[in-house]
Formats: sequence, C-alpha cells, structure tokens
Amino acid sequence: MSNKSWKLTQGDNVVGRLLLLEVDQPWFICQFSPAEHWEAVCEVFGQQSCAMRSGNTEMIAASMGRVRSMGLQLVPEVPTGEEIEPIMIHIEGETAKFRA
Repeated sequence: MSNKSWKLTQGDNVVGRLLLLEVDQPWFICQFSPAEHWEAVCEVFGQQSCAMRSGNTEMIAASMGRVRSMGLQLVPEVPTGEEIEPIMIHIEGETAKFRA
C-alpha cells in the first residue's frame, strides 16, 4: 500500500495530519498527529469519543453532527490526489478513522 497522507484542515487552518495505515472498508485508519490549530477542534472530538464510549445512539449522532458541521477537509500532502470531505471522521489519541 502506498503511503498516503493528508492535512486535516478547517478553512485555511491545519488542525492535524493523517498517515494512512490500513483500509478496513468503509474506514480508512490513520495515524494522527495534531498540528498548530488542533486546540480549536479537539474538544469536539473529545466529546465525540465520550459519546461513542457511552453507547448512547442519540449522543453519538449529535456528536457526529457537530464534527460534520466543522467543515473539515482532508488535503493530500502530495498534490496528486483530490481533497476529501469526510462523511465521518473520528480522532482519538494517535488514531484517526474516516469514511469518504
């Protein structure tokens, strides 16, 4: 598998970087490293993680909606691919998973 990597952006701000580790359809599983603007979004991802651990489907849906409303984009580190607007993205610690 080729090493694909993306910058996770919110507008012009880079909030993190993702390095593809494996694909477990429909999920792309990546190593995550925070970038200079991570602090602006990390609380929302923390809330999402708590909701997922709770198993409460209403909380999970609400947290996924909050993440989706942030306007995040995955921009290829090597400009040979297209930008991706993830359908779902979950970041916890050094792991990120997204669906495109």
